[in-house]
Amino acid sequence: MSSKLFELMKLLESRQIHFFIRRSSPFGVMLHATMIGKRIEIGVDEDDIVDVCVFRGSEDVEVGMDAVFKALQEDE
Repeated sequence: MSSKLFELMKLLESRQIHFFIRRSSPFGVMLHATMIGKRIEIGVDEDDIVDVCVFRGSEDVEVGMDAVFKALQEDE
């Protein structure tokens, strides 16, 4: 029986999607996959349960410290 983590890594690699792995807790890992206009966070816990969050957005670039402050204030 194959682990979901390895299934996911093989899937991302077969589609040539850049990803990195981060240990998110003592009980799971997070795969962060990035594509143009999209970021996907895939969590896999020790019970092989998979959770996913998809973030879509613009690739528009803003420049300068004012743009940084504006981006940070949008969450307030």
